[in-house]
Order: sequence, then C-alpha cells, then structure tokens
Amino acid sequence: MPKGSVSTDAAYVQADSSTIAPRVRGLVAEVLVAHNQAVRRGDPLVRIDPEEFDARLAAADADLANAEAAASSARAALVSLDAEQRLAGSNVRAAKTAIAAADAENTRAQADRRRYEDLADSGAVARRDVERFRATAIGAQSTADRSRAQLAVAEDQAAVTAAKRATLIAGLSQADAAVARARAALALARQDQGHALVRSPIDGVVGDRQAEPGDYVQPGTRLMTIVPMKALYVVANFKETQVERMLPGQEATIKVDALNGKALKGHVESFAPGSGSQFSLLPFEPGTGNFTKIVQRVPVRIRIDPGQAEVARLRPGLSTTVSVKLER
Repeated sequence: MPKGSVSTDAAYVQADSSTIAPRVRGLVAEVLVAHNQAVRRGDPLVRIDPEEFDARLAAADADLANAEAAASSARAALVSLDAEQRLAGSNVRAAKTAIAAADAENTRAQADRRRYEDLADSGAVARRDVERFRATAIGAQSTADRSRAQLAVAEDQAAVTAAKRATLIAGLSQADAAVARARAALALARQDQGHALVRSPIDGVVGDRQAEPGDYVQPGTRLMTIVPMKALYVVANFKETQVERMLPGQEATIKVDALNGKALKGHVESFAPGSGSQFSLLPFEPGTGNFTKIVQRVPVRIRIDPGQAEVARLRPGLSTTVSVKLER
C-alpha cells in the first residue's frame, strides 16, 4: 500500500435499486418486460387485469351523476321555496294593508251608524236610513274581521315556508356533501385504474423479476427490481483505525476483481453515521466484563468518477479493493 493511503478489500459495488410493487391488488394480466431488460422512467412493467377497476370507475361515475342530480333537485327546491317565501311575505304585507283599509272603513261606518241613530232618536231622519247605515257598519266590521283572519293565514304560511327553508338548506348541505364524497370516490377509482399499470420509477435494468402472468398480487407484493446501472457506487468498509484522516473528496482507487484488477478512479463521498455492526440485524453490544475487543468497520461511500469505459461492466455486488489517498 502506498505511503499516505489506506485500503480495504471489504468493498463492494452497490446501487440504490428500486423494488417494484403494485399499489392495488389483482390478477397479473401481462408482464411487459423481459429479464435483464433496460427500461426508462415511466415505462410500463406489469399490467394488472383492469376489468374490476373499470367496473368500479363506471360505478363511481354513476354515483357522482346521481349525487349531482340530487343536489340540483335540492337546489331547485330551495329556489322554488324562496319564491314561495317572497309570495308569503307579499301576502302578509297585503293583508296588513287590507286590515288598515278595513279598519278605516269600519271606523267611518260605525261613526255614521251612531250619528244616524242619534238623528233617528230626535226624528231628524227616517228609521230606514238608520238600518241602512247599521248594515253598512256590520259589513265593515265583517270585512275587518276577514282581513285579520287572512293576515293570520298569511303569517302561518310565511312561518311554514321559513321552517321548510331550514330543512331544505340542511338537505342541500347533505346533497353537496354527497357530491363531494362521490367525487372523491371517483378520483380514487380513477387512481386505482391508473395503478393497474405498474410503471418504472427510474431508469435502469430489470432484475429479480418474479411476476408472471396469472399471479394474484397484493399491494406491496414484490414484482421485480430496477437497478440504476448508471448510478453505481462502492461501499468500502474501512477499519475504524483507518478513517481518522479520511475526508470527503479524497481520491480513491478502485480495483474490481471481475475486471481482473482493473483500476478505476473515484472519490470519497460520505461516511456512514455508525459502524457496520450498528445497522446489522443483531448489533454488536460489548459486555462489561472480560471480552475480546473487535475492531469495527466504518462503511465509506465511494463515488465512481464518470467517463470511464469500464464502469459499464460493473454490477452491484461485485467485490473490489479500495485505496484512499489521505493527502488532498
């Protein structure tokens, strides 16, 4: 190892692969990619039988149409009631006007009756004239009474329409809420229909393809893996005693066993926030009594410099030997 550098053969090519899984359940109708096929982001990978999703979408669309029709009917009923309420208010005002006129006429008729009765008592007018004014007074009183009865009816009608308005407003609110729920259900149905076609989230190569036509899959079922072959890197597990002077940006030499030791250039990118054992299934826990000290290793991420032809031959999992030059 050159002076001023550290190296390790506990280093491997890696990639941040994407596990492909459906978001909906159903029968796999078609697998649209072959093993080890290169794909681009957005390319279709697997088609789940859309028959059930199409039916759900049609049902949700029909439910929305029904909900919108019910909301329109409730809104029309409210508009009609508004007209009734305006008419009832007009009737109340007309009845009050009629009462005022009837009361005025009744007051005049009663005054005439009393005046003619007094005149008749003194013999100034004939009794038949008194009877005529009495009949007029009785008619005026009856008209005033009818006007008050009509006002009571108009006010009752206005009260009824006011009560109906509150009920219709509540019904309209419920209808609008039903429309909102139906729209949400339609959006979910449309979303599920779209998810029946599983697409690649990244550029890469198909690996570990497990899906086959006829498989019944659930959300989260592993279908395949997409490996981003143009975004490979190396994780080198250096001993804890080797990383003291190691810094991001330092030059690294990567020798790949599969390339017959061909050297590639790279740079230190970052350090793991803990030793490798801290993230294992059973983390190392040193005892408090007698124990054998074990040198820990720190995973260091090495970025492979672009523009090197041999990079195209790399695959995740390949063994490498990494040397890092400690001087900048």
